[in-house]
Amino acid sequence: MAVDVKEKGGLGCAYYNSDEGKLFMLHDMSCAEPLQLIETIMVHVQPTTVLLPLKTPNAVLQFLEQQKSTVDGDSETEHYILRLLGSSEFSHTASLGKLAGLPLVYPEYALIAVAGNQFSHDGVDGPWEECQYVRDMRLGSFIDLDSTMSIGCAGAILCETARLQDTEQGFGSPGGCLITSLQMFALADFMFINTETLSSLQVFQSELHPNSLMSGTGTAASGLKESLSLYGIFHPLAGTPQGRTKLRQLFLRPLVNIDIIRERHKTISILLQSGNEMALENISQTLKNVMDIKKTLIRLQKGAESPTNSASVERGVWWALTRFSLFVLRLRDAILELREGHNVIIEATPVTIIKNVGELVGATVDFEETKASSRISVRWNVNPKLDKLKQTYHGLDFLLGEVSMSLTRELPEWARKYVTGCVFWPQLGFLIVVSLLSDTGEAAYEGQGMDDDRWEQQFVANGNVYYKNKNMLELDTQIGDTYSRILDLEVEILHSLACQVLKHTSTLSRASDACGELDCLVALAKGALNYGWTSPQMTTDNVVSIQGGRHPLQELTVASFIPNDCHLVGGSDDDLDRGMVSPANKDSEVNMLIVTGPNHSGKSVYIKQVALIVYLAHIGSFVPADSAIIGITDRILTHISTRESVSLAESSFGTDLRQVAYLLKCATRRTLVAIDEFGKGTAVDDGPGLMTALIDHFITLSSQTPKVLITTHSHEIFEGGYLENRLGMSLAHMNVRLDLEAEHMKDQVVFLYQLVPGRSMSSFGSRCAALNGVDTVVVERAETITLLLSRNEDLGAACAKLDAREEARLEEAERVARGFLQLYLGYHGVIQPQHGSNNREESMRAILRGLFISDVSG
Repeated sequence: MAVDVKEKGGLGCAYYNSDEGKLFMLHDMSCAEPLQLIETIMVHVQPTTVLLPLKTPNAVLQFLEQQKSTVDGDSETEHYILRLLGSSEFSHTASLGKLAGLPLVYPEYALIAVAGNQFSHDGVDGPWEECQYVRDMRLGSFIDLDSTMSIGCAGAILCETARLQDTEQGFGSPGGCLITSLQMFALADFMFINTETLSSLQVFQSELHPNSLMSGTGTAASGLKESLSLYGIFHPLAGTPQGRTKLRQLFLRPLVNIDIIRERHKTISILLQSGNEMALENISQTLKNVMDIKKTLIRLQKGAESPTNSASVERGVWWALTRFSLFVLRLRDAILELREGHNVIIEATPVTIIKNVGELVGATVDFEETKASSRISVRWNVNPKLDKLKQTYHGLDFLLGEVSMSLTRELPEWARKYVTGCVFWPQLGFLIVVSLLSDTGEAAYEGQGMDDDRWEQQFVANGNVYYKNKNMLELDTQIGDTYSRILDLEVEILHSLACQVLKHTSTLSRASDACGELDCLVALAKGALNYGWTSPQMTTDNVVSIQGGRHPLQELTVASFIPNDCHLVGGSDDDLDRGMVSPANKDSEVNMLIVTGPNHSGKSVYIKQVALIVYLAHIGSFVPADSAIIGITDRILTHISTRESVSLAESSFGTDLRQVAYLLKCATRRTLVAIDEFGKGTAVDDGPGLMTALIDHFITLSSQTPKVLITTHSHEIFEGGYLENRLGMSLAHMNVRLDLEAEHMKDQVVFLYQLVPGRSMSSFGSRCAALNGVDTVVVERAETITLLLSRNEDLGAACAKLDAREEARLEEAERVARGFLQLYLGYHGVIQPQHGSNNREESMRAILRGLFISDVSG
């Protein structure tokens, strides 16, 4: 991916998908906050290499440096490589020339000539003779020529891919960066999502692979595996390579196009329809055998027919094409078994073309012979000339036997035992084999007695000497190198076959993409079936109404999960929205839900589950709820977890403030905002004050208020009545059951995980501490201090009060001191009781003074 950002706010971007051979360019944009847009693009593209010009602003460079790697414990994972290139590689003029010269843009079979073109006797001299205007006109049919910055980014990508090709394969090597598609892309059809939201909602979560051979450091996802995450529970359900790739893209790119979302929901409903169980299983099993044919076609374009890995030669491109055609047709038959689902993939898989490709390859390539000979072989009856050459080659054994017998008759009798026969070696021709003498290491016979026949030694190998004579030369002339001619002719036939197959590249690629998209939907359908999810109702109204919602990950880790409802209505504009809510009950609309309750009661899980249900609905998936009405949401912004790193020179509270400031700037009336415990990282007075100000800000937005979910432990924000009777705000808490008579404190609270109206009056922090194993003495002391604070008593005096053990020690010290005071200490160290002294204090001082004087003088 290449990004170009100007100081004045202009932004251009392009990225290349090497698996599909597609080059995408963004329409040039002008934005005051380029970092936000760059983060969205990074989530959208997931690049492995990011290219920047040397004149990139420092803020952008620092941002990409910070995002490049993440630290998890003792390991550091790099998500992409950051490279700075010369600004000349981002030149608009040079990039136009590179793009116009692509075979995709400039086909060799079509030229446009205008006045001023130079012609030779054979016609137009070459593609370089086509004028700049015509080249730009042709290129303009693919891309937006006004997006000058993105065009420069595309040129930088072409330079970088060419450089990598030369480095890895050597200069001048064939193949390289094949551009099969050139198109523009826009972010308007996708929900705005950032890495903070993806991390907080656990949409993606990687961990080091437990196999030490697969773990390690490196670039994107090296040594990593998907942990428990939203994507992770669907990833194993996809059966094809292209399906898994598209499934990840689907989770990275939630939509706001309601028609596409509804179409996905409809397809999943058809797959899960009663009576389609067997068809769904048949489709799933067939998809596991469908390969990603686009990679095969790219290899075929490069001329690489053999497998690039350790696979056997018979599993090359021709085997892949045959297998792909076979299973795509089987998949089509399986889809025909679906009720009301015939048009799911039928239009993208033209039977005639795919069948013809499979039959053409199968009728040309002999896979059994290929396996036996370890090379690609052509079948019989494909080419008469090839068949004749094969017949000659297969008859060489008989011919060599006849030639050997004839040669033996011509040899002297004493030499016949040394001449073992005649052989044929490709590229070397026909040869006579003579044994070596064991004592001298010389040839036992060199043509003695054959005066009219000259024997020429060719080479020595395997204890034999190989000669040519006039008979061998005659065979070379008459028969020739049959094997090499067979190979050359087979190469011509296979090249012709490749050209015929490549004519259908677009059709085969569309069929492969359609299989990948179907695989995604099958994975979503199987997930919905396994976990009991239902289809949401999508609407253009700005509303989120969920009945019996569940957290898709949390319910997999507990024995039972308590579902909860949610109803939120975002701000409305009468000119744009004619909402579900009539003016009569407009006062009952809830824009903001503030959830209180004890620790461990499920507050964070609740706001996460609402956000995940909305997220799943927008990728076209079913949702974990009894029913759900989801309005189109343009963004999901969260402040749930604080990602700390030593690479960020800010405190955890500073990170919290930055996240909240970011969502305040980006939130619109169609945004879902989820905030968990904001203000907990600062002073006890400042935190609630910031939370109150945040709530007040959302309330004052009026018609532009987003849908807001907030959790808090700061009960003091509700004291004083400042937030009472606020229109659009509702309070709820996670219910608990108290049993204060329980013997152990940890048994006094039972969490019900049920959302009920109203706010909680206590956080039950001491009970939660007891549940987590904090010592009972500490918990009881905390309870006592909490009670004193609630009564506004003097905490200093209370803390100065001694406990029973300390009081016992003090009493013992007092008893010892009193006993000491009752003793008579003489001047010579004799301790005698003193009775009847009226001034004991002065007496003791005199005695001690005397002892001091005695010690000093002595």
